[in-house]
Amino acid sequence: MLKKGTTLGIFFLLSIAVISCDGEAESNNNNNNNGVRLMPVETVTIEQGDFEDFIRLTGTVEALEDATISAEVSGRILSISNRGDRVPRGGVIARLDDRVIQAQFDAAKTGYELAEDTFNRLEALYADSIISTQDFRSARAQRDQAKAQLSQAEKMLQDSNIEAPFNGRIEDRMVRTGELINPGMPVVRLVNTSRVRVVAGIPDRFAGEIGEGSEVEIRIRALGGDVIESRVSHAGNVIDPDTRTFTVEVELDNPEERIKPDMVVDLRVKRSTLTDVIIIPRTAVLRDEEGVSVFRSAESDGRKVAELVEVRTGLASGALIQIVEGIELGDEVVVSGMRTLSAGDELNVIANESNLERAERLRAADRPVASF
Repeated sequence: MLKKGTTLGIFFLLSIAVISCDGEAESNNNNNNNGVRLMPVETVTIEQGDFEDFIRLTGTVEALEDATISAEVSGRILSISNRGDRVPRGGVIARLDDRVIQAQFDAAKTGYELAEDTFNRLEALYADSIISTQDFRSARAQRDQAKAQLSQAEKMLQDSNIEAPFNGRIEDRMVRTGELINPGMPVVRLVNTSRVRVVAGIPDRFAGEIGEGSEVEIRIRALGGDVIESRVSHAGNVIDPDTRTFTVEVELDNPEERIKPDMVVDLRVKRSTLTDVIIIPRTAVLRDEEGVSVFRSAESDGRKVAELVEVRTGLASGALIQIVEGIELGDEVVVSGMRTLSAGDELNVIANESNLERAERLRAADRPVASF
């Protein structure tokens, strides 16, 4: 019968043996027969392609037609549209009590008719030299003055009905039926959102690259992130001294009125398009105190091994970056698994495609298909 101390010693030795076996098995899984680590990676084969350089901005939505409609004459409100009512251009938004204005119009019309008749009679007498030139000119002046007073009264009578200057929807109402209003007093806010504009600020350093007609992709956060393609419709010529930006506007049709004023919008504005360049995923680029580098596949005794090469980068946009120097056409570059990779490790390439195919998939992931 074994003693307790002997039993514990045997158990300890067996545990060490099991751990040793597990460690040896793990080592065999990560190393090949030559003692070199075999690392699973994904690679791309380098081809030349086009590279679109975008800048990312945040903007807001504004209605193209948004106005506070005010009264032009005094009067008491007889009727007024409610919030939510749609009013066509020229449609009546509010009606004022026009009895006083109507009386003024009638008096002005009578005065003008009398002055016109007097002028016509005196004109015939003046032609026969029966009256003096002074009397004729006085009659003509009275006729013209009466005509001006009639026009003024007619305009006031017309303004007693407050009309919509454009098609729109009543979003706010500042007065109620029965209230007495004066000229200049706000009555309603009229908004037309069938067409809107997106407004954003472009840093002044891009003034020579972005202008009217520049391509832009718009993603409205509140609507699920779908993308709308458009172009810059207006680019300002004035720099805001506080933000060092100039304003750009993008006009959008909005027939269903899903896009609403003051919504937050993400924009990608195209700076330029480079042709026949080398692009790879940003994640493939390693940066440290010594510089910028990537892992490239190199041949060694019929095996693919990792080679760390220095590169020089160019423009970057989204998930892609341009490589200006360091890799060439036909090179195989590691784009996944490089974080645990060391120079000299053998590569177990589990997936390979061209860099252009990879770039297209990254663009598709960064840019959903528009549903508008």
